[in-house]
Amino acid sequence: MKDKRKRFGFDLDNTLIDYADAVKEYCRIKSLNHCSDVVGLRDELEKNHTSDHEWQLAQAWLYTEGLKFAQIGVGALNLCNYLKSEGYQLYIVSHKTSHTPNLSGRIALHEVANNWISSSPIAKFFKEKQQIYFEPTRILKVKRIQDLSLNYFVDDLEVVFNTPDFPINTKNFLISTRVLQNSKFTCVRDFNSIREILANGF
Repeated sequence: MKDKRKRFGFDLDNTLIDYADAVKEYCRIKSLNHCSDVVGLRDELEKNHTSDHEWQLAQAWLYTEGLKFAQIGVGALNLCNYLKSEGYQLYIVSHKTSHTPNLSGRIALHEVANNWISSSPIAKFFKEKQQIYFEPTRILKVKRIQDLSLNYFVDDLEVVFNTPDFPINTKNFLISTRVLQNSKFTCVRDFNSIREILANGF
């Protein structure tokens, strides 16, 4: 018999994890112009450097040392409480390589990410190992979403939903603080917006 339970999936970086405070700290340490988010930081670094070397270093720091400054996304705790009360199974599916690049010391990314999850306010919703998946490529991430038969998935990257094999039966939520004109996706500013949409029968 097919499993009829409702399933909701979350991306991790820049979705469940809000790196805004970590970005501010990195800009302070490196004496960079103020940036309010990861996209802004990448734009700033690419503007001043011809290669992506500095961005790779910044990204490695954000996903390791920077996690000390990171917060859960706005409304994430409220949404998780709502989903559990509605009988949803919750999952995290993240595109994350196993280690940072050699130039950043090859730090074990899965370990530090799991440590952040287990010490965060949402830890109680992701107690089982089979609820959290780290995939080395975007293609494998989308395959995992498909294999889990998720009813909904929330991500901060349009490219994930545009991947050819993204399951058509999985409804999407695109987290974005920027105004996206004519987007074909369900764009939301935070998790509180998702809760409101679901409560209205989406």
